[in-house]
Amino acid sequence: MSVKITPNGERLILQQIADLEQELKQVRIDKNIAFNACGDDKLANPNFHKLEQDERQLEERIRDFQHVLKTAEKIEFVERNKEVVEIGSIVKCLMEYPDFTEEEVYEIVGYGESNIEENKLFYGTPVAMKLLGLRVGEETVMIVPSGKVKCRILKMYGSWDEVEKN
Repeated sequence: MSVKITPNGERLILQQIADLEQELKQVRIDKNIAFNACGDDKLANPNFHKLEQDERQLEERIRDFQHVLKTAEKIEFVERNKEVVEIGSIVKCLMEYPDFTEEEVYEIVGYGESNIEENKLFYGTPVAMKLLGLRVGEETVMIVPSGKVKCRILKMYGSWDEVEKN
């Protein structure tokens, strides 16, 4: 099953690939220096072996990201859906925990975009999966480490600017 990415997610993945390629370039330079330092006796140089391992790991991570881009389902939207929670939706939720209640605003994002500090939830996380398909006023129950949490959709926004105004 392929993952779903938005144009922003695609941009972030391409940046990760570029960063990894730069890191790989430096590892190859360091590996060459280590090889020349030990001559034919590279078996005796543990740094050379570590650099070889680092090189293989970086190459694999780059291939993985490239595969994601090649096989991903591209999700594009002109404006955010304010009727039903889907990838790209920004939702205000009332979270009723066993001991307290709080309001949270989340954006449901595609692969490569999640950032918990910015309340951006990957669509495949348990919380996001419970929210997908809900409408304003609907609720669901989630199981979290502290127990059951009732979550009700209070509002949906068209942008983060709208969130800031409220």
